[in-house]
Amino acid sequence: MNKEKLKGLSQFYTLTKDDFYVQEYRKKNGEIQKVPFMLKSGIDKIQAVENIKIDFRPLESLCKVGEYVTLKVEGKWKDKTYATIGEASTKNCKVSYLGCMAEKRGRARVILTLVGFAEKGVYSIDEKWDADELNHSK
Repeated sequence: MNKEKLKGLSQFYTLTKDDFYVQEYRKKNGEIQKVPFMLKSGIDKIQAVENIKIDFRPLESLCKVGEYVTLKVEGKWKDKTYATIGEASTKNCKVSYLGCMAEKRGRARVILTLVGFAEKGVYSIDEKWDADELNHSK
């Protein structure tokens, strides 16, 4: 991660340390890696500044009431568009409002990708679960 570019993006969007959570992971070689995760407050600030439009569509074949929800999430910003999936299930989510969590996850991925945070190694806090699982499976 290029810390100077990340710092520049953070300053541009008036993000503070309170908009991030930093988790330390130990690499196989014993080295500690710090991974920044952006909180919803930071995602909201970026969307407001950039006026990013988000569209959600349920993928009905991948939804089962009370078990899992999958949404196609598409964002438009300036001349760019980006589409991804937002998903939540009882296996990867501790809350019962799966639709809201799927929306939050997909929205965060779209916004972070469109404005360049994802390419700098910043993930949404909801993707911390995935990172933790990946780290524990090694």
